Amino acid sequence: MKETSQATDVLIADYTEKLSPEVQQLPMKRHGHPRLRDLQIRTGYEINGGQNWKEIIPVCASFEILNCSTYVINWFLDEKNGYDSTDSKRKLVIAGFQLREVAQQILEDYGMTSLLTLLSKINHQVYLGQRMDIHDLQVSRVSDYPDYDQFLAAYQQRCRLLSGVFYGSCFFAGSIVAEQPDELLYEMGAIYGAATQAANDFGDFALPVQRLSKLEKPYQDQFSDFINGKLTLAVYLMTQRSNEQERERLEELRSNTIDENSYREILEILVNKGVYSDCLTYLKHEHKRCKTMLYSKEKTVHRDTVASILVRITSNKFLSQLRKNIEMFSIG
Repeated sequence: MKETSQATDVLIADYTEKLSPEVQQLPMKRHGHPRLRDLQIRTGYEINGGQNWKEIIPVCASFEILNCSTYVINWFLDEKNGYDSTDSKRKLVIAGFQLREVAQQILEDYGMTSLLTLLSKINHQVYLGQRMDIHDLQVSRVSDYPDYDQFLAAYQQRCRLLSGVFYGSCFFAGSIVAEQPDELLYEMGAIYGAATQAANDFGDFALPVQRLSKLEKPYQDQFSDFINGKLTLAVYLMTQRSNEQERERLEELRSNTIDENSYREILEILVNKGVYSDCLTYLKHEHKRCKTMLYSKEKTVHRDTVASILVRITSNKFLSQLRKNIEMFSIG
């Protein structure tokens, strides 16, 4: 992963050096760090017979810049901390559009226009997912989903749109460059990406940890899904399993600053209502689905690399921190 990202960083720097500081901000913040999407593109390439991994450097650069564009626009849509003024919000949108153009330009310059349809698909799907996120899957609309299976279908669709399609497209782009388009790898990647989104949603309930990788969401944004009333899997289960008094208390917790006492209350609901265990069970099920698809392929070092990536569904810093929090407060 490090080798690929280092080579990609050189190209990213070339294409962003003349951009304004606010547009350069996120690409440069991620510069110098190993990136999972680079590894996915490379393994998609090599697992399908690609021999010269440097072929995929322009793809890695393009997809990383596109990823940055979705991040900064999502910061605006999700009202992230630090971007409260009208001017800062406008700059985010402009930066997002400029980065999207750079991502397209890289592929055009390197004669990889066949991949432009993937970029268009990612953009289209991500913002369909954002629409679901800010309009459909809100606590205020929980009554629209009286049936768990109905909610889960909508939630999985939202996760697939927000993250799954992009992750699947990374594997798929590598296989296209290797001239062996791999639909199975795309689908596995899409399930993986959707499950990773669900894991990050669940990790929203972990206490803030300031010393996190630059590749993961900022600690200031912990609890943001809960506070903003997003209907993630954990929030849905908490709401559905609470009585009227408990639901009123959840609303109070959502509208106030979360301190140590209120956080303990949230953890108690997560654990005592079976939400914590059921969310973990869900993530393990999605992990198993991905492994089953992957293991239909011949065992190679590249398949083992993909298998190691899949572990992130059930094991990331936020989920680990949440486990520690539950133990620290002696809940359950």
